[in-house]
Amino acid sequence: MVSPSWGGPGHLPQRYQRALHALRGLGYDVRAMPHAEGRSHGTRDWLSASIDERVSDIHSAFADDDVDMVLASIGGDHSAQLLQSLDFDLIASHPKPFCGYSDITVLLHAIHARTGMITFYGPALLPEFGEVGGPDPEVVRHWQTVLGNSVPAGPIPRTDWQAVESRGESDLANRPRSRTPGEPRTVLRPGTAAGALLPACLPSMRHLIGTPWQPRYDGGILVIEPPEAPYDAELADADLAHLRAAGILDELAGLGVGRTEGWPERQLRQFHESVLDACRDFDYPIITGLECTHSAPLMTFPVGGQAKISDDELVLTEAAVA
Repeated sequence: MVSPSWGGPGHLPQRYQRALHALRGLGYDVRAMPHAEGRSHGTRDWLSASIDERVSDIHSAFADDDVDMVLASIGGDHSAQLLQSLDFDLIASHPKPFCGYSDITVLLHAIHARTGMITFYGPALLPEFGEVGGPDPEVVRHWQTVLGNSVPAGPIPRTDWQAVESRGESDLANRPRSRTPGEPRTVLRPGTAAGALLPACLPSMRHLIGTPWQPRYDGGILVIEPPEAPYDAELADADLAHLRAAGILDELAGLGVGRTEGWPERQLRQFHESVLDACRDFDYPIITGLECTHSAPLMTFPVGGQAKISDDELVLTEAAVA
């Protein structure tokens, strides 16, 4: 377990212990890297540790052949600080799954871009495995299916529910998060497409634009999802304009949009209008409401794995692990 940005385990000790208990209950041996439980670096309490310490944790986790998987504890907004210090040759010489989401987008995409290794946009330790009452079975089942089988995982599972209540609120009440009907999948533009899958948190992927760690998007299936509040449709509109201006949207094979955190109907329509506006000169298929979300349940999406869009389905067509 690593904390490349925020030191969530130090700030949320009860959720951290629940998450460790849940993973160990599933049969996994969990090891926290030396600086992964940190609370801050100096006065900057948004960081788990210094750049050198966070990089050292990632290098050690990949280099240790007793470690079968590297799991992020949580996201944040500062994983990009590590890019210039990472040894991508070391990572490439010790291939293993690396999983997380949100700000971890930066590292997942950079590692895939520089090494060709498939990484995984999926559950993180604290948010998914630290839920009161245990992790959602659908999340665990798909995570294990994608990471535990050397065959294509097939269609991304559909769920008719989502949990939009804040995790902090349910933690304080010591009960599982309440569920609401799930945001439905919608075909904004019909069609079929196939290509390498590139799932991302929408504002986080902007940190890579114009850098040596930006992946190739041409011919790929980009899946974008918005983070939690205060992020909203207005901010998403600006971020989509940035992607358009940078040429990210020009040569995609297809576009998927993840579920929001229960945005009201009007804001959801605004978001979809922004997506269509940003992609107005292109004719690839676009689907929304995918279970790629900061709102549970979050399924597991291989970064760089082959996939296809068909109507309102996203299908994983390549085994993500050997």
